[in-house]
Amino acid sequence: MTTGAGGAAGADRVRDPDTVVRLAESALRQGQYNEALRHVATLPADAPLPAELAWRLGRVLHQRGEFEAAESLYERAAADAGDTGADRAQLLAGRSAARWARGDRTRARRLADEAVRAAEQSRDDAALAAACLAQALAAFSEGDRAANEHAYARAFAAAERAGDIGLQLRIRSNVGSRLVEEGRLREAVDALTEAIRLGEGASQQTLLALALHNRAEAWLGLSDLNAARADADRALTLWQREGSPLAAFGLLMIARVHLTRGSAWQATAAYREALAMAEPDGNAQVVAQAWAGLARTCYADDPAEAARYAELSLTLPSAAGPVTGELAAGWVALCSGDTASAARYAAGVRSEAGRRRDPAGLAEAMELAALAAYRGDAAAVPGRPAARRAAGLVEAAAVWADTGNEVALATNALLRARHAGDRLSEDVAWQRLHRLGVCEDVWHIAGPLAAIGPPPVPEVAVQTLGHLAVLLSGTPVPPAGWQSRKARELVKVLAGQLGRPVTRTALAALLWPQAPPEVANRRLSVLISTVRAVLDPARRHPADRFLVTDPSSVRLNTEHVVLDTVRFHDAARAAIAADTAAESSRDTAAGVDVAARLEVVVGMYTGDFGDDGELTGEWSERPRAAFAELHRNVVRTLARRCLRLDRCDAAAGWYLRLIGEDGYDESAHLGLIAALSAAGRHGEARRRYRDYAKRMHEIDVRPVPFPTA
Repeated sequence: MTTGAGGAAGADRVRDPDTVVRLAESALRQGQYNEALRHVATLPADAPLPAELAWRLGRVLHQRGEFEAAESLYERAAADAGDTGADRAQLLAGRSAARWARGDRTRARRLADEAVRAAEQSRDDAALAAACLAQALAAFSEGDRAANEHAYARAFAAAERAGDIGLQLRIRSNVGSRLVEEGRLREAVDALTEAIRLGEGASQQTLLALALHNRAEAWLGLSDLNAARADADRALTLWQREGSPLAAFGLLMIARVHLTRGSAWQATAAYREALAMAEPDGNAQVVAQAWAGLARTCYADDPAEAARYAELSLTLPSAAGPVTGELAAGWVALCSGDTASAARYAAGVRSEAGRRRDPAGLAEAMELAALAAYRGDAAAVPGRPAARRAAGLVEAAAVWADTGNEVALATNALLRARHAGDRLSEDVAWQRLHRLGVCEDVWHIAGPLAAIGPPPVPEVAVQTLGHLAVLLSGTPVPPAGWQSRKARELVKVLAGQLGRPVTRTALAALLWPQAPPEVANRRLSVLISTVRAVLDPARRHPADRFLVTDPSSVRLNTEHVVLDTVRFHDAARAAIAADTAAESSRDTAAGVDVAARLEVVVGMYTGDFGDDGELTGEWSERPRAAFAELHRNVVRTLARRCLRLDRCDAAAGWYLRLIGEDGYDESAHLGLIAALSAAGRHGEARRRYRDYAKRMHEIDVRPVPFPTA
């Protein structure tokens, strides 16, 4: 036990215990808590203490996270026959809270109930506030939300009557934590911001740290990862400044932020540090969550070690209940192929989270159950079972939307897109996650994304928007691997046709316009063999797997070759159609989703078709013009959609892009002027109108009057 905890003797013992007690009481009244603890440390470890001194110093130690030391002080006053009913209630409440923090639910409940009875008999509001707070914690461990809320209401009212700012701050922080778990995240931020305001002037900065920690959890639930990290860092600093073992909570929150970002190594390091700090003090709440977190972050490197951590997290009773541990165990089981265990854990969490009014736990359990069903029933017949599994993901999405968790909602959208085979929607969801701060390593953390795996890398992918690149299982074919420029030209021509067949006669005339037809046809047959060798150098597949031929035509097999031209063409048309549908529905949420889809499609256009100059003539110019015009239509549609969503600056940026490509695009000029006017940038709108009018006069077009624009 540390000196601060009242366990180690000072260098020079004071012989008279009564004098020591008086010195400690005097220091306590002046708010010199460390000095009071130093005096008590000079007494024998079994020396009895006055009840008030014991519970007040015990509370200081508890707020620092030194639960064992706090409990020791409470017990030294337990046999004091001279204590009042109020002091006895405070002692019982303190012992209950210490037992709660160490995961002993049964004793925590018994002591809390005794404390309430003693406080009610004493008619002391400060004692009643402390006792009801202990009762609220016990109810929280039991998952009894109604009793928890009732006890907190009684505790706060009593603390206000007693004028006990410290207890008010502690209760507000705990209520904020309860709101977080219930998914009422905006309410939690407001409540905890008020608690932080109270805590800024409190003598005990550990209470301020607690409020900051809980608000960090609310920000994390709202997917504001930067705000969560800022509050977590400040809470950790305050706890460390006080030398408090509760710094383990700060490390745990930082680990959770890294986990959400997908930063597996950083999360692992923070979890291990939190574990090392919490284990010696028996902080079951931190230890259980750290083991659960390590189970998820270690999975990719060592599945057996991850399973061991998951088991450990379930062996330790935690005041927060088993939801976190069972979810970690469920995800590790699912990612390891044990669908039966995953489904069992999901069922357990659904029951427990529902009882605790824990929407986040409930939604994640629904996703776990749905993915376990997909993996465990791959041969399921179409119909009701598949529809039922999809319904579980949809219901989980509704829960995430209600709580405002954007990361979880985007993850859910990706799961549903993968299930539906909608690659564009999957790309949109991933872009949303990326914008929220989630990185690629999230695919390797045991959870929903690791359970489905990243999108498969195609055997053969051909990129012709911009410079030609052919990738075999993600690795580009080097220039020396082509053997001839004609082989590259053949691939480009076929890619520009979106997988449609091209006649052998047309290809031969295009590639060898000066050669006799019979010579050109023989050369084409050789070239087809060359391209097949490039696309399948090990000759592992049938000849027609990637390049399909018949006596009269040649085409790329889009079932096995991914063409960026096809992906862009299909995605662009689908996004424009979705924009039209959203316009008729007037659904704002649908409009936001359409804008995200359009942005992803714009990003797919990485350059004009065949922009390296190797292929010329009609076979390159026609598809190049078609893809470029489709790209402009997507940008124009996106600009209009942004304007309808009141994203005026974004709309202006897209219109400027169109004007940069074609200075005589009248609709782009008018759209830019409208966007600038809507944004209140009237002077710039007027200048842009003059530019527009000048351009129109150059091509003998009468400009639209400015008010109409």
